[in-house]
Amino acid sequence: MKEHIGVVLGNREIADGAYLLEMSFDKLPLSKGGQFAMLEVPREDCILRRPLGVCMADSSYAAFLYRLKGKGTHALTTLVKGDEVKVTMPLGNGFPIGKFENVAIIGGGFGVAPLYLTAIECGGNARIYNGFSTKKQIMLGKEFASVGKLTLCTDDGSAGFHGFPTAALESDMAEGYKPDAIFCCGPEPLMKAVKRLGEARGIPTYLSLEAHMGCGVGACLTCTCKVAGHNKRVCKDGPVFLSEEVYQ
Repeated sequence: MKEHIGVVLGNREIADGAYLLEMSFDKLPLSKGGQFAMLEVPREDCILRRPLGVCMADSSYAAFLYRLKGKGTHALTTLVKGDEVKVTMPLGNGFPIGKFENVAIIGGGFGVAPLYLTAIECGGNARIYNGFSTKKQIMLGKEFASVGKLTLCTDDGSAGFHGFPTAALESDMAEGYKPDAIFCCGPEPLMKAVKRLGEARGIPTYLSLEAHMGCGVGACLTCTCKVAGHNKRVCKDGPVFLSEEVYQ
């Protein structure tokens, strides 16, 4: 893990309030699905960097999916081709890819960001269940469909499966599908539902937690949470944890 200088290749809105920031680098260490980066914000009054999941990456390229929310992310939308950005990556641990042959990947909203790289690393063997509130919020649909069997879900039924990703997975399970493991990233209610589903069926389930972060390397303790009854740092000890350790 160290700081790198990224050169912006593109920065575009791909869904309602969702931006994909692409950058080139001289040389990057390999990132694992589920790891994240801390990006410098091009605004003087934004001292802290922003944590973003690594959406796509190789030795000279990385892409980050982010939501337009506050002044920091608004500043990120002003980045244009050729701008330089300081990036610290890769950070945290990722999903235990390679330990399981047949994985179900569940994403909700912006939680899909680190799951695209995860799906790629699963070698096309993953079933992917991505959920969004409505059709206008769907992100990277074609990209996910190219790296696994994708089931798109919308709360309002405007596209794909009408309902939550957990319901779509349960429907497939009723027809005989049983994954070796479940990987999930998304809003807390979704991850709690995935935890219940996986644990009830004895399926190893891994959750990527989201938390406010200050440093990204475990020094500031801003992202401390309870894991297996003990204080752990989401940035340093996570963000991926076994479901049985969290939301107890």
